[in-house]
Amino acid sequence: MSVPIVKKCCCCVSLRTATLVIGCLYTIWTLAELIGSCVLVTLLPIGTDGKVSIHKRVLYITAVVVCCVHLLFSVLLIVAVIKKLPVLMLPWTIVTGIISATVFVMSLMGMSLVLQDWGDMSVVDATFVIIHFLRACISAYCIVVVHSYHKDMMNKQIRGTMYNKVNTEDTREHNTRETADTPHV
Repeated sequence: MSVPIVKKCCCCVSLRTATLVIGCLYTIWTLAELIGSCVLVTLLPIGTDGKVSIHKRVLYITAVVVCCVHLLFSVLLIVAVIKKLPVLMLPWTIVTGIISATVFVMSLMGMSLVLQDWGDMSVVDATFVIIHFLRACISAYCIVVVHSYHKDMMNKQIRGTMYNKVNTEDTREHNTRETADTPHV
C-alpha cells in the first residue's frame, strides 16, 4: 500500500505552491499549539486543591515537545521547497503522518465517548472531537500533496542526472589523449 499521487492540489494549484502554503500554515498552526501548550503547562497542572498534578504536567510537557518537533519540521519543509531539496521534505511527511494518525485514533475514541455519554458531555467536548477529526483528515490530504511534490522532485532529479548532455569537444580531447598514451602493437 502506498500514498496516492496527485498532479495538483485542489485541482488548480501547483504542488510546489501548495507545499509552500502547507509549510507556512503548519508553521503558524504548530506555533499557536506550542504557545497554547506552554500556557497549559504553566497554568493547568495546578489541581483544585492547589497542588501540582504531575500527570497533567507530564501530559502538557509532552505536548510542548511534540509541538517543538513539528514546528522544526514545518520550517524545514519551507526551506526544502525554497531550496528545492526533496530530501528535507521526507521528515515532515513522516512526523505529520505519525501525529495525524495519533490524532485520528484519539478523535475516534473521543467520538465513541461522546456518543456513549451524550447526556454528560458538553457541546465543547463534542466540538473538540469534531475539530480534531477534521484536522486529521486535512492533514492526510496535506501529506498526499507534500508526498506527491517530493516524488515529482525526486523524479526530476533522477532524470536530470541520467540524461546530462555530453560535451563532444571534451570527449574528443579525452579520446585523443587515451589513444596517444596507449602503445601501438
